[in-house]
Amino acid sequence: MATRQIVPMMCPVCGGRFTAPIESIIDVSHDAKLKTRFLKGQANIATCPQCGDQGSKNAPALYHDAEHELALVLMPPELNLENDDQQKIIGDMTNTLLNNLPPDQRKGYLLTPQIFFTMQTLVGRVLEAEGVTPEMQEEQQAKAQLVQEFLQVKDEKALRALVKEHDPELDYEFFQILTALAQAANEDGRPDAARALLGLRSTLAEWSTGGREAIAEVNAAMGLGETITREDLLNRLQAAQSDEEWEELVAAGRPLLDYAFFQHLTAQIEAAPDADGAAELKSLRSRILDTTARQDEKTRAAMKEAADLLTTILQSEDPQAAIRQNSEQINSAFLMVLTANMQQAQTENREDLGQRLQQVYDAAAAIIQEQLPPEIQLLDQLMRAPYPEGTQQLLTENREIITPEFLDVMDHLIAEVDPNRQSEAAKHLTQVQEQAKTIAEGVARP
Repeated sequence: MATRQIVPMMCPVCGGRFTAPIESIIDVSHDAKLKTRFLKGQANIATCPQCGDQGSKNAPALYHDAEHELALVLMPPELNLENDDQQKIIGDMTNTLLNNLPPDQRKGYLLTPQIFFTMQTLVGRVLEAEGVTPEMQEEQQAKAQLVQEFLQVKDEKALRALVKEHDPELDYEFFQILTALAQAANEDGRPDAARALLGLRSTLAEWSTGGREAIAEVNAAMGLGETITREDLLNRLQAAQSDEEWEELVAAGRPLLDYAFFQHLTAQIEAAPDADGAAELKSLRSRILDTTARQDEKTRAAMKEAADLLTTILQSEDPQAAIRQNSEQINSAFLMVLTANMQQAQTENREDLGQRLQQVYDAAAAIIQEQLPPEIQLLDQLMRAPYPEGTQQLLTENREIITPEFLDVMDHLIAEVDPNRQSEAAKHLTQVQEQAKTIAEGVARP
């Protein structure tokens, strides 16, 4: 349950004060996603009328978790509220929560909520209830702070010195936090921050003692694929055999093509043994810069086109028909824009808009599914079908598709899902692949 009320707020950017409707009661008892949103600072989003900043604002809130019997109030001191005003706000939030709970859940702890003046201390209390000790929190905060220290260093010599100083701390937990921060930045619509974090991860993997091994473990645990270093990427770009391979390498390695990468490349140019070698590396640098600029511009144009199309669809009297009329523009960029808008609607608790966006998403996904090659459509169906009866029926009905190439695609798909084949999805696909091999052998027999 998230209940909206009109409460005083303060903009963290300009310091402006205003009132706005926010989720003043965050009841996570039956909604884990709501807890995640709140703890990540994705609740209480509002637009400052003075500077126009849109984001999480300092506002009172009541956090409730029935499982751990937590009733926690966030009361930002920056609001400078008188004690009577604070008590009135707390009383109103508590009464609203109690009135929305069944009688058997109205317990005594709700009448004496703990008050916290910073989000950090409130989150600490929530984590403590989840079994994360203060010592563990301090260790995680220290590693997160270390990530920020690394990000602020722009000089290679100083960065190498900092890596050497903190080398023992660059362990599995450190790279787990660094990777999670990069994923969160990407999910929150901050690709530049995600690229910086992934670039830092690659650099630290090269320069720290146990970085590569730690990252491999993190990737396996988090279901991530292969990670390459800046040096690996440069070598692969130099060895690219075709324009197509070059374009794919630049696109896949885009997070690594940052300041540190070009600094390293410039150092190689300066250290080249002869003028021809230096000229070749300079040409390589120019080509990389031209390619990234072109790909970035293409991405921006695609995202704008997708955003304009989504606006057109939402404003049309028949969204389903509008989607069909523009089916050639329903692509990955459109789905990215659509998903971002769905997340924003959820953050702002705009249920009507969220439902309309979900309908658009379902229709767009259906169109994309129709446009896929038969082999990919079959793989998608197999991933969702029950094993063994459902998958056996699908394979039997599509036995003409079960070729050696199809089995190779399954191998690649399983490796992408989980190289160790330990996840449920990987186990399911492995079992289905065995069924497919049996059918393929039967087809191959004279």
